[in-house]
This record gives sequence, structure tokens and C-alpha cells, in this order.
Amino acid sequence: MLSKGVASSIQTCNTLISVYGRGHKLDKAVEMFNLARSLGMTLDEKAYMNLISYYGKAGKRDEAASLFAKMREEGINPGMVSYKIMINIYASAGLCDEVEKLIEAMHRDGPSPDSSAYLSLLQAYTECLKYAEAEITITSMRKNGILPTCAHFNLLLYAFAKVGMTTEAERVYKELITTGITPDQACYRTMLRCYFDYGLVEKSISFFEKIMDTAEPDRYIMSAAVHFYKYAGKEPEARSIQDSMHNFGIPFLENLKVGSKMKTL
Repeated sequence: MLSKGVASSIQTCNTLISVYGRGHKLDKAVEMFNLARSLGMTLDEKAYMNLISYYGKAGKRDEAASLFAKMREEGINPGMVSYKIMINIYASAGLCDEVEKLIEAMHRDGPSPDSSAYLSLLQAYTECLKYAEAEITITSMRKNGILPTCAHFNLLLYAFAKVGMTTEAERVYKELITTGITPDQACYRTMLRCYFDYGLVEKSISFFEKIMDTAEPDRYIMSAAVHFYKYAGKEPEARSIQDSMHNFGIPFLENLKVGSKMKTL
């Protein structure tokens, strides 16, 4: 289109790259980027990151990394949004080393990593099963004056819960509370799932009874409670929760099974 008389501006280029990218026409987006460059346009950070973002969404990490490096070679310093796009591309693939390098570059060259950048680093570490590094990251956040949130802690909680590391999950949950953070629904679900999936019925009941007054009505939490109360022979408690679910219009999860992951330990 640029070659057919459309005003050749960087704004037009960015718009067309976005249109093609959103339309899942990556080849066309690349063609538009290359055409703009061949016409001698000075491509800005937005043009590069537009295409890098769509490379990432298409799973083309190498192409994204190559273009990011090219942008820096051209003397364009990545801003916060640019770093986040590249960090998320690596984090979603569990490429811890690459995320670490970008975080280090942010510390060295600016802008300093923010809460969401650290969240992506934690995601990468937990994907790589690097739990110690994930915990060190939370400590580093505090040292850098960035307060971790439930989302940061929940990534680590979920990682421990998924593999049945109950003691570690409990320790992280306690640290979350000690830090002064009020657990959210996601944290409640994660901890309860940790107990429920690995057959820790007494701990399930104890945890549920601690959170029942603060947790919002929730399909998984309430369904799990019905199942583990029944498992423990506490039918009245199970019926009471099931009645509450009916009153709230919350569907009951029939297929949950206490101790469903015990065989994988």
C-alpha cells in the first residue's frame, strides 16, 4: 500500500503492521516492516516492538530476539513496554536465562524493572522449577523497594502445590501473610488444592474453616469443601455448603476427587 501512493509515514507503517498482526497475517506485517525500511523510513521503537510482539504471539522467539537486538544496534534504547514484551516472550517459554539477561540490562541501562517485570521473571523460574531463584527474586524485589503482591507469591505457591510440596507451600503462604499481604481468591484456591489433591483432609478442613468468612463464594473452594467434608464423614457440614452453593447459583463440581494426585508422589 505504501508503494501505491499511501502517505509514507511511520504512523502509516505502524498502523498497517498492527492491522496485519491482529489479523494473523504475520507475513504481511513483516513485508510492511521491510518495505518501510527499504523506502528509507527511520523506524521507531513502536515499529520494531509492534512486529516483535506479533512474532512472540506466533511463537517465533528467535525472530523476535533477532529484531530486538537489531533495534538496539540501531541505537534505539528499549523502554519499559519494549522490555516487558520481550520478557514475556521468554517467560512464557520458561527461558529463565534470557529473562535474567533482560532484567540485568534494565538494572544496568534503565528503565529499572517494575512489579510486572519481576512477575514474568518469577513465571520463568517456576516454569524451569528454579524455586530457590524464585524466592530470591521476591527478596530482591523488597530490597529494590518493590512490594510483592499476591500474584507474585501465588506463582510460587502454585508451583509447590502442583508437585505436592505442601510444607514449602505452607511456608510461602505464611511469608505472604507475614509480609502484610491479604491473600486473594487465587491464593486460597491454590492452598486448598494443594491439600485436597494430595489427600490431606484434616488440613483441608482446617484451612477452609480459617478462610470461610473471608473467601468469596467460589465454585472450586466450595465444591472441594463438600467433597472433603463427605470424605471425613461430616455430612451435615457438606450439606450446608451445598445448600449455600444452590442459594448462590454456583454449580457443584461433581468430579473432584480427594487425593487425586497421591499416586504421583
